[in-house]
Amino acid sequence: MFRKYLMLALIVGLFFAIGCSDDDNNPVDPKKTDEFALVEAAGTAYFSTYVTTSGAAPNITTAALFTLLQDGDATNDPVIVDYRAAADYASGHIRGAINITLATLVDKLNDNTIPKTKKIVNVCYTGQNSSYATAFMNLLGYDAQSLMFGMCGVSTTAGVNKTDLWINQIAADEFASQLTATVSTPSTVVPFPTLSTGKKSAEEIMKARFPLGISSWSITAADVFANPSNYFIVNYWPNAEYLNPGHIPGAFCFEPKVSLGKDQMLKYLPTDKTIVIYCYTGQTSAQLACYLQMLGYNAKSLMFGQNGFAYNTLTKSKYTVPTTDYSAIIVK
Repeated sequence: MFRKYLMLALIVGLFFAIGCSDDDNNPVDPKKTDEFALVEAAGTAYFSTYVTTSGAAPNITTAALFTLLQDGDATNDPVIVDYRAAADYASGHIRGAINITLATLVDKLNDNTIPKTKKIVNVCYTGQNSSYATAFMNLLGYDAQSLMFGMCGVSTTAGVNKTDLWINQIAADEFASQLTATVSTPSTVVPFPTLSTGKKSAEEIMKARFPLGISSWSITAADVFANPSNYFIVNYWPNAEYLNPGHIPGAFCFEPKVSLGKDQMLKYLPTDKTIVIYCYTGQTSAQLACYLQMLGYNAKSLMFGQNGFAYNTLTKSKYTVPTTDYSAIIVK
């Protein structure tokens, strides 16, 4: 009988020894990082105020940048980052600008080519790509602005490549007649996406996720109007303007600065449908598309905003051809 109990004791002891050994070699982390929550907190902090770390608006006008660069004080000059193709940069760019691509942005942040201690002004052709980059930088804690309307807001001279992109875009009101004042209200609450980069901080998570969306973050008005029901459309305007001049059929109104918290409108965004955000010019919506992609949504910005498909319905935030001579800050 004693021998029987001894054998049983040995078996039980061996079981616990093996179990403890396995636990030691493969520990279970009871505090797994909630990556979505970290990124959402950074996004809510930024988009609820929509200012940079220095308290500036996230867009800067050509006139304001011109003043900074021409005031004789180099200490207040921002780092200017130009995202256009190399050939277009060579045709004419803002003095001191460095030329990179969105695809290399994370590398340039990591190697301090773009320092966190300086003000940043992002520049592209029309303000769309630069806005996408600006949101990313501000979410990381940089002090970044986007140049309104890009190089199209600096010059329209034939000597600088592709400065006619905005002029060409607002030539017609292709879809103005399709705007509606009918209110659409989202009602289905859906689970938030799950992020799994394995990173521990919001900065690391966003840097890991940034390359995922840079090739597919925009969409044209023609694509959206061809079948609006294919998309979850976000009109990022105040409610009064959502009603007048009207919005894309089926679009939901997300009020700027008050709608993107997880207990607000964010909980209605679908994870199984493409989200299209649009604003007046496509520049703010590009920032939102960047943030929502960081959160795991399939989000796209409608290029050029309502300027691009119903220009004459707008009473503000309309692109106008620059009439001031800013050529003093353009070099080759």
